[in-house]
Amino acid sequence: MSTITTHHTTPACMFCQGETAVELTAAEAARWSAGTPIQDAMPNRPAAERELIRSGIHPECWTGAFGVPD
Repeated sequence: MSTITTHHTTPACMFCQGETAVELTAAEAARWSAGTPIQDAMPNRPAAERELIRSGIHPECWTGAFGVPD
């Protein structure tokens, strides 16, 4: 059984200005687009990946600016 995915380009990272392409499932994209908080729309994704999707901040850029997250 294949999962339908959709292409999402993140906003530009505030630190490096890079954008990232992420594949979201159709269900994740629909829930998030409907206003569901990202942690509820994509509960199986790590917090760092959800932050990347939402804000564009790469995990390595976050760590470089703020240190290792708790």
